[in-house]
Amino acid sequence: MTDAIQGITEGDPAGGRLVGSAKGIETARKLFAHAKKAEDTRNYDYAIELYVQGLAHWPDAIDEGLKKLRVVATARKMAGGKSSGFMVRRKFPTNGKDAGTNLNNGLRLFGFDPADLGAIEQLLDLGLKAKCDRIGQWICPILTEALSRAKKLSSSHYETICNRMLDMGRMARDFGNHDGSMEIFRANVASAQIWRRHHPDSSEAHRAESSASGELTIVKGNFDTAEKFTDSLNDPGKQRDIHDSQKSVTPIDRHQQLIELARRDWAENPTIANKLIKLVELLTRSGDDAREKEAIKLLDDEYASSNNYVYRRTADDLRVRRMRRDRAVVERDLKKSPNDEELKEQLLAHDRKLIDVETRVYRDRLVHYPTDLKLKFELAVRLFRAAQYDEAIPLLQQARSDGRVRSHARLFLGRCFFQKRFFDQAVDVLRQAAEEAPSRTDPLYLDISYWLARGLESSNAADEAKKVYGEIIQVDYNFRDARQRLERLVESD
Repeated sequence: MTDAIQGITEGDPAGGRLVGSAKGIETARKLFAHAKKAEDTRNYDYAIELYVQGLAHWPDAIDEGLKKLRVVATARKMAGGKSSGFMVRRKFPTNGKDAGTNLNNGLRLFGFDPADLGAIEQLLDLGLKAKCDRIGQWICPILTEALSRAKKLSSSHYETICNRMLDMGRMARDFGNHDGSMEIFRANVASAQIWRRHHPDSSEAHRAESSASGELTIVKGNFDTAEKFTDSLNDPGKQRDIHDSQKSVTPIDRHQQLIELARRDWAENPTIANKLIKLVELLTRSGDDAREKEAIKLLDDEYASSNNYVYRRTADDLRVRRMRRDRAVVERDLKKSPNDEELKEQLLAHDRKLIDVETRVYRDRLVHYPTDLKLKFELAVRLFRAAQYDEAIPLLQQARSDGRVRSHARLFLGRCFFQKRFFDQAVDVLRQAAEEAPSRTDPLYLDISYWLARGLESSNAADEAKKVYGEIIQVDYNFRDARQRLERLVESD
C-alpha cells in the first residue's frame, strides 16, 4: 500500500486512523480530474481505475472520490459492464497482510458491481479493519439501502452487519468524526429495523436497534454540547459569548460584537467548517438583507476554494429560504387583494422560480448523497410540480422504501399516474397507501383518499368512488370538492 494513506491524525484516541496526507490528497485530486475526463467520454473502466488509484492516496475522500466512484460504476453497469470474475478477484485480493491495500482492492471490486450486496458489505468490513471511518460514513447508508431491496437474509447475517456498523460508528465517534458517526448509527438503526421486519420474533434484532439508537442519542448529545461546554471550560470569558450566541434575540450592539468575534475565530481557524457556519448563522439570524448576501458570498467563495460541499449546501439553504420569504410577502399581499392580477402573476413567477431552484438544489445533493431516499422524494415532488412525471415516477418508487416518506411518496406516485391517465395504476398505488396510513383522520389520509376516489371515478368505478368520497366527508365535510363530486355522482344514478 502506498505510504500516502498511512497517515495518523494527530490526537486520534485509537491511533492508526487511515487518512490522506497533504501530498497524497494533491496527487489524488489530479487522478480524480483525469477520471472525470474519462467518465465524460464514457470510458468507464478507465475512469474507475483512476478513481481507485486516487483513493489509494486519499481513501477518506467521500465527495471527490468515493461518491464519484459509485456514480461512474453505476453508469458502467447500466451500459452493460460485466461484473468481476474469478480472475479479477484473484488479481485484487482483499485478504492480504496490508489493510489499506485490501480496502483499495475492495473499492476496485465494488467498481465492477456497485449494487452487489456482498461487495458493499465487504467494504464495511475492510474499512473497519483499515480504521477508515469515512469509508463507513459513506458505505453504511448504501448498505442499508441494499438490505432494504435484498431478499430476506438469515438472522445471523443481519446480526453480523449490525455489529460491524455499531463498531464502525463507535470508531468514528472515537476519532472525533461526529457527523460520520451519526450517519453510521442512523444506518445502523435502519438496518436493525429491516432485520426486525424480516425476523419479528428475534430478540437480538430488538436489542440491535436499541443499541444503535442509544449510541445515536449519545453522539447527538455530545455533538450539540461540545462547543458550548467542553471547549469553553478553560476560558470563562468565552462562556458569556457562547451563551449569548445561542440566544435567538440579542441587543443590536451585542449581536454585532458576536459577529466580529465569530469572524476573528474563523480567520484564526479557516479550515474548520463549523467556524464559518457559526459566523453565517449569526449573520443571517436577524434577517438583514445585506448580511444574508454577505453570508452567501462567504460560503460560495469558500466552496470554490475548498470544494467542501457543506458550504454549497448551506448557501443553497439560505438562497431557498430567501426565495420562500419573498414569496410569502406576495402571498400575504394577495390575500389582502385577492383580485389583483399583477400579484397573481408575481406569485406564479415566484413559484416557477422556486421550483427551478429547488430542483437544481436537490439534483446537486443527490450527486453527493446518491443513496438518500428522502432527497429523491424531495426532488420527485419538485418534478411533479413541474409536470415532469416520467422523471418523478422512478424516484418516488425508490423513495417508498424510506419509512419517513413512504405514505407521501405513494400519494405523489399515485398522482403522477393519475396525471398520465394511468388510472388503474393510480388506484392500485393509492389504495395501498390508504390501507397502510396510520390514521383515518389525518389530512394525509384524506388527501390519499381524495385522489383514490378521483382515480376510481376516472376508471368508471362510480360506486366505489362514492363510498370513498362519503368516507371523506364524514371526517371533513368541506374537504376539497369531495362533497360536490359525491353529489354529482349521486345525481347521475
